[in-house]
Amino acid sequence: MAEIDNYLQGLYRQQVGTITCKDERLAALREAMGDFPKATMLEATCLYKRQHPSFTESAYVLPTTAELKLPFRLFEPVGGNREAVVLALHGHGAGAEEALQEDSSHNAFALKLVEQGAVVVLPELAGFGARKRKQDQAEKNSCFSIASHLLLYGKTLAGLRVFECARLLDWVGETRRGNVGCIGFSGGALIALLLAATDERIKATVLSGFASLMRDSILASRHCLDNYIPGLLAIGETPQLLELINPRALFVESGNDDHLFPSESVQQALQESNWGEADFFAGGHQVNGTKAIPWLCNELGKEKQQRGTV
Repeated sequence: MAEIDNYLQGLYRQQVGTITCKDERLAALREAMGDFPKATMLEATCLYKRQHPSFTESAYVLPTTAELKLPFRLFEPVGGNREAVVLALHGHGAGAEEALQEDSSHNAFALKLVEQGAVVVLPELAGFGARKRKQDQAEKNSCFSIASHLLLYGKTLAGLRVFECARLLDWVGETRRGNVGCIGFSGGALIALLLAATDERIKATVLSGFASLMRDSILASRHCLDNYIPGLLAIGETPQLLELINPRALFVESGNDDHLFPSESVQQALQESNWGEADFFAGGHQVNGTKAIPWLCNELGKEKQQRGTV
């Protein structure tokens, strides 16, 4: 074994989870992600509205910070439970559009939530689709380019994405009633985890294709730079981050053949955190949703009933 490997393993043994107090961990996590000033206006502009047989689709842009505007789509089912709102966070690929495609690793999970009667908010995360940098139009994404810039300013791309999702929650809170949950796949699951950990407005969370130990995933092979947050391991490994969601509801699904976030490591993370339900399915790095999507809608329904009895 190379000397540098011994050094890195020693760092892992000595530095992981050195912040043990939950409140201090939350404060450190917020600081590590970086600070982004809010745009003065919280008013989304509607670009179009389309009626489909079973749902309405509307497209908006929302000012978030400085010159940035977050494009998102709102899907409202006909006759559905309009008090269950789900933030759907896509992973790497073509952007938000993949969450609507059956033939992608995302397995059209956003539309399947709509079919279950949930109102779905589908943002285009920074660095993907229409939100790539001009110089990266021929590339799959702008993650490396944007993350590199932000790191030099003490900010992170994950932090920017979490911040923009929180601003979207602000807008949701002003425009509709209901309990809010989130579901994220792969890199979108990282954002879902960080958002749920730092924002109690998220009442139930689904993480898909994610949640293994960092030791076995983003430290074990080359991953996108958007996964790396300075000081994160001192705040905690995956189990300690999952604990930040407790006591709010958590569900994790993992394919038995996931080569990026190994399911065995996901099981270990859940056991160590002692929090969350899980589904381990036959498949690879993909959304399954068979159990996770009904679970999420059911949990948001429970929250509605509990609120109604207070």
